[in-house]
Amino acid sequence: MTLGSKDGGDPSFTGRRKDGKPFKDGNIGEDGTYSVGKNRPPKDGQFRKGDGRKRGRREKGVRNADTEFMRELNRKVTIKENGAERRVTKGHAVDLRLIDNATRKGDNKAIDMVDQRRRRIAEDRENNRRYHTIADREILEAFLREREKELGINPALFGDPEPDPPLEMGGDAGESDA
Repeated sequence: MTLGSKDGGDPSFTGRRKDGKPFKDGNIGEDGTYSVGKNRPPKDGQFRKGDGRKRGRREKGVRNADTEFMRELNRKVTIKENGAERRVTKGHAVDLRLIDNATRKGDNKAIDMVDQRRRRIAEDRENNRRYHTIADREILEAFLREREKELGINPALFGDPEPDPPLEMGGDAGESDA
């Protein structure tokens, strides 16, 4: 192959980049293209023949550390409670120990952890209850509005009743008419 065969046989062709600038001296192959550049690493930087490893990834069959942790936490163990044996998961055993330390031993750190967890669970339940109640009420009201005439019902009759007004405690509330 002769130098310049890519440009239609022009012998003065020395190779240029797409932007028109010339290739670096000594970086031109026999066919006039660059030998080192984009997608063409130098020979000493290329993978060796047969070395197709994927670097920086887990090897096949190696599990994620979080997966291993959860698997171990869900493994069952036998514990003794009041002289009787019972099988529970390790996670449950940890919870039992935490609550035990908080109640029997009075460990302040355990008490704080139990209290935080109890508050978080109560807050989550309240948020879920509120969320589902509002969504359910909106769906029911929309359905009743759409079919109000067809069903012949008053949509105000459905849904949660309004709370009764508080009883006023006045001076004459306890007096009799007699």
